[in-house]
Amino acid sequence: MTSQCQTTRFTHLPMLLLALFALALQGCGDGVRILPQSDADPAGYYINKGTASVDDGAGGAISITDLQAMVNGNRIVMMSTEKGLLYDGTITRINGAAFEADFTIYTNGKNPISATVSGTITTGSSITGTLNGSGAGSGIFTLTYAKSNNQVADLARIKDRFWDGDGAVGPNYVFSIDAQGVLTSQLAANFNVPIFDGCEINGTVTPISGTSLYKVAATLINCDVPAVDNTNYTGFAVSRTDSVADDTLVLVLSNGTYSPNGELIIN
Repeated sequence: MTSQCQTTRFTHLPMLLLALFALALQGCGDGVRILPQSDADPAGYYINKGTASVDDGAGGAISITDLQAMVNGNRIVMMSTEKGLLYDGTITRINGAAFEADFTIYTNGKNPISATVSGTITTGSSITGTLNGSGAGSGIFTLTYAKSNNQVADLARIKDRFWDGDGAVGPNYVFSIDAQGVLTSQLAANFNVPIFDGCEINGTVTPISGTSLYKVAATLINCDVPAVDNTNYTGFAVSRTDSVADDTLVLVLSNGTYSPNGELIIN
């Protein structure tokens, strides 16, 4: 006859095995869950081959094929020199590949409007986004990461040259940058953007460690239009190779009200 103790032991055995199996599964699950999800890194320069389609404010669309961008920290700036558009943004959230940002958008250096963006960052490859706003703040865009990001910013690459914006879309700056990063106006030019007529630009250019970008702080002086005279700006610069090494300087500046941005070439 089977004893009561034996019956109890055999009854508990399957329950014990089930409990051990459940713990084993839980351990496997925990092993998967502890792997962290890394957030995408958008930092760098995005070459002027980006595209966008945004609202023209009159029931049509503006097609952009020269969109370029610079990203450092939580600041992202996008520019189309052909269309006179500058998007100056703050990245408010990155979760994995997804991101969100708030933008101030300037048309021909003025008339700022606001928009939000949600999109996707593929580190070292691209950024795509949807603009939620009105006019040029409504649409979609794609940015392409530049191969030149492996060339670290160095004042030796841009110093002791006359950088000339003549013929470019945007303010027609002419300035030089010395070995200490001091940016000095060389000519009070007639600008392609009338609100900046007569302005001279002075400031500082500082390489951002480990990137291809430069941080820029600048002041416009002697401007014909009082509203922009003696105004301060911050932004980024990057050198680009179009024909010969570092022959183009992309300069993006803004202050929340105006944005005297553009491209310059070696004079």
